[in-house]
Amino acid sequence: MPMILSKANENMTRKQRELFDREQLILDTAQQILNQQGTQGLTMDRVAAEIEYSKGTVYNHFSSKEEIISGISCRCMDNLTELFGRARDYNGSHRERIAAVGIAQSLYAQLHPVEMQNMQLIKSADVRDKISEEKQLELLQIEQKITGIVLEIVRDAMNNGDIPQDQPFIPDSIVLGLWSMGYGSNLLHMSGIPFKKLGMQQPLEMAWVNSHKLLDSYQWRPLSTTFDIYALREKLCKDLFPEEMKQLNSPK
Repeated sequence: MPMILSKANENMTRKQRELFDREQLILDTAQQILNQQGTQGLTMDRVAAEIEYSKGTVYNHFSSKEEIISGISCRCMDNLTELFGRARDYNGSHRERIAAVGIAQSLYAQLHPVEMQNMQLIKSADVRDKISEEKQLELLQIEQKITGIVLEIVRDAMNNGDIPQDQPFIPDSIVLGLWSMGYGSNLLHMSGIPFKKLGMQQPLEMAWVNSHKLLDSYQWRPLSTTFDIYALREKLCKDLFPEEMKQLNSPK
């Protein structure tokens, strides 16, 4: 069970806990079906049969398979938010904290590639338009939470004087720049494209380099010319994400 979910159970009544556990069972089962057969294999009938409940029970939690996909995405983003929170709360400079966000995103994508690929489904209008207003609000709130963490780091850096404020579109341009770079690099990493045979570096490695070039372009101090970006990555992984690094480096 994902790291966030055990905490959610703590203050629930028995009835709430039963409903919550059943919802997680539905999401777990749907995730397995998506992993094996993709969206074409995911149906409400199939989920109900796999969990051995009536289809009506499944509909009590989710009105469509699109809402199930939304629930899976929200759960993934909850776990990603926890990693981002570690970066925000790190006892280091704002530059180190924003770098830690990039590491968190990369680690999660490498540890949970199928989940990350499935999360792309919810970005499709065909999927998003078929979920209820309630579920759309739930999705929006978790998206606001995760982007809010990154915006908070940037704004704190601006207020601290680490970033000159006489530049247009800050902090949006920094957050969107890092977001698009990390998002695209993670998708390329999962694509199976033989970058080495194409004479190119691996996307995740170049994302680390290019993210620092982007921050330097906004004069976010300390500039990367004054420190070793690879030593910083090693330090942040050790300080903030030791368990995730252990999982990543363990024999498959």
